[in-house]
Amino acid sequence: MRYLAVIVLFFALSGILTAQDYFIGGKIGYSFPTNIGRSSDELGFKDVAKNGWGVAFSGKWFYNKRLTLGCDIGYQSQGGSDFWDVNNFGEISTSYHTIRMLINGAYYFSHDEFRPYLGLSFGAYYLVNTIDFSANSLTNQSIKYTAQNWKPGVAPQLGALIELSKNTFLDVNVQMDLIANMQAVYYPEAEPPYTENPHEKQNQVSINVGLLFGL
Repeated sequence: MRYLAVIVLFFALSGILTAQDYFIGGKIGYSFPTNIGRSSDELGFKDVAKNGWGVAFSGKWFYNKRLTLGCDIGYQSQGGSDFWDVNNFGEISTSYHTIRMLINGAYYFSHDEFRPYLGLSFGAYYLVNTIDFSANSLTNQSIKYTAQNWKPGVAPQLGALIELSKNTFLDVNVQMDLIANMQAVYYPEAEPPYTENPHEKQNQVSINVGLLFGL
């Protein structure tokens, strides 16, 4: 009886394990800063940053035919827009770097070779924003700072998996990163006084293309 129970348990576990599909891979993305969360008369992220490129490692576990759980660990970089040119009153360098560490879930509308899906990720964003302005005027107007912040955020996705082979998927999606609690910080005692992250919100939309390979 004991051996029969072991055999039944073995086949039950085998059925569970073969039903679980694990995929890992990578993707590249092109991001667009937005002013979502700011009114039309306020300075926003779209005003201060350019479009940028990013890369990411991703993984998916098919919990069943219609649901996946996964992770997204990515990096992206963006330069500063002409907003920071300051009428050529000096030399300026600006950059925006983002590292994201997210977990996600997705629902698939089919289990065919083409699988459209809706997804939602949430987790932590590490933001590194740098401004380096060297004024060429006689007065001291030079500003230099690097703002480093951990912020929580969510990222809804609309995309599709396209089956290239039994163990390979093309993953295409549009993602919106909504980063919480991003605020401007004013330093009145600095010389000269300045505002760190005057754009406040740092939300953006990205188009991503990647490959996933079965384990």
